[in-house]
Amino acid sequence: MRLGVGAKLGLWLALLGILSTGLTGYYAYIKSRDLLISAAEDKLLNATHVLAQRFTFSVNAITNDVRFAAALPQVQQLADQRGDAAAQADSRQELDTIFSALLATHPEYSQVRLIGLANFGREIVRVDQYGSRLTTVQGRDLQEKAHFPYLFETVRLSPGQLYISDINLNREPGAGPAQDKPTLRIATPVMSSGGRVFGVVVINADLDGMFDQIRKDFPRDLDVLLTNQDGDYLIHPDASKVFGFDRGRRILIQDDIDATAALIDGKGNQMVLTGALSPASPDPFVSAFVKAPYPASSDNRFILMALTTPVENVLHESRELGITIMQIMFAFSIAAIIVSFLISRMLARPLNQMATAVSAFEAGNTIADLPLERHDEIGRLAKSFLSMANRLKSQLDQLQDRQLELAYLAQHDPLTELPNRLLFLDRLMQAIHQAQREKKQFAVMFVDLDKFKEVNDRLGHAVGDETLKLAAKRMHECLRQTDTLSRLGGDEFTILVEDLHTPSDAIGIAQKIIYFFELPFVIDEHTFVMTCSIGISIYPQHGEQALQLLENADAAMYQAKKQGRSNFQMCA
Repeated sequence: MRLGVGAKLGLWLALLGILSTGLTGYYAYIKSRDLLISAAEDKLLNATHVLAQRFTFSVNAITNDVRFAAALPQVQQLADQRGDAAAQADSRQELDTIFSALLATHPEYSQVRLIGLANFGREIVRVDQYGSRLTTVQGRDLQEKAHFPYLFETVRLSPGQLYISDINLNREPGAGPAQDKPTLRIATPVMSSGGRVFGVVVINADLDGMFDQIRKDFPRDLDVLLTNQDGDYLIHPDASKVFGFDRGRRILIQDDIDATAALIDGKGNQMVLTGALSPASPDPFVSAFVKAPYPASSDNRFILMALTTPVENVLHESRELGITIMQIMFAFSIAAIIVSFLISRMLARPLNQMATAVSAFEAGNTIADLPLERHDEIGRLAKSFLSMANRLKSQLDQLQDRQLELAYLAQHDPLTELPNRLLFLDRLMQAIHQAQREKKQFAVMFVDLDKFKEVNDRLGHAVGDETLKLAAKRMHECLRQTDTLSRLGGDEFTILVEDLHTPSDAIGIAQKIIYFFELPFVIDEHTFVMTCSIGISIYPQHGEQALQLLENADAAMYQAKKQGRSNFQMCA
């Protein structure tokens, strides 16, 4: 039996429809997998950069606290040995209170100490943090630390310089819960007024606690790897691999992941890998590696940070999409077989329309002129095709939205939705470049809420959060549209005031903010007064670098607090 032209045309059209549907579905599936992996690589690299920057900012915060503690007048009084024994005892008691407050606001700190050189480096003031409990160590429990590097290396430094230790396990006797925990120590020397080295101030930071703070905004399905500059694991999902050098057996990341050897050797600062990390771990992962230098370090030390996630997690949505595509392909194939064996003249126009739509879809153009008004198989085929295209577009739109959301979270404070420290520093750098080109000046303000901790402790964290939001709103109402208000963390805010005619313009803004803050705060039936202290630095008189301007504004703010709070001070 010989087939007629109509039957042959129907057969060929059926085969062509099945093949076209299969190729389209296969291309859409493969493309969606590639897009998902590419988007995951970009997001993971951005997240790793954010993690590295947060680590850098955390270490910078510790260095600021160390310098702050070393500059306390009570420390200087002890260094100068001013007053009688009772006066010095009072100074030690005041330092106990200040160090305890510092630990209470920083759960990632495990210890704050003032250590003198006398009596073989005996501790003078020491406060330990055990979970939420603070302990002041006194009397015979104070230890001699002359044989520890953070003492004998720090006392060789010039005033203001910092000692930053390598991250290792805390082996010091009497460390309590911090014993055998990953620890970072930062210290600075204390000088008497006569220039004599008196001792050091040192803060111990619990690395686990620090990373709990840093990682709180990251998804739980991300694994974190952290190594020192030699490649020794400091953080790893397999606890048996960490701090091998402290246990007599070094376990290096470059031995597990060959590609990281280039980063450890100084060739490049970042890398993204997709695939098996090592022969011992054959499952494919998406991994991003970023080097983060130690702040204030002159010996080029760094840590290598990595975020990894199984490719299976990334392609979870792709599997659902593949099932949908297979269902659509099956429906298309059935519809193509039925439609193809109809009279070819009756199918010429709708088939041409479908072919045109498929070609447009494959080329990435807008789908138009589908026979959606039909109520037969061709109409259902057209609707199914449009549904598949819309689902694919929806999947891609969701990927883009998630990437934008991650970028927003990386640059904004989640409570007040103000720019965070990262975005503020970026805008400050842009303002410096513009001011250099146009020979203009601008102001940086450092705003700290007075006695915010008392309100937070007395009325609860919920009222404290609403207080921060209301404070941000009041400050924002005092600023121009071109100014930038950001929250650095806690109750600390910074303001960038551009295009100043004279420094008095910044003073006017500061006075306006202080006036607005003198109005009562009314939150959840609670009425109270919350004042603020403001420090101001002017570019370029008080610095030409971003961090220098911030530090000078911060120092001016502390001068404002010393003079009674609820006022402002211009950087001297």
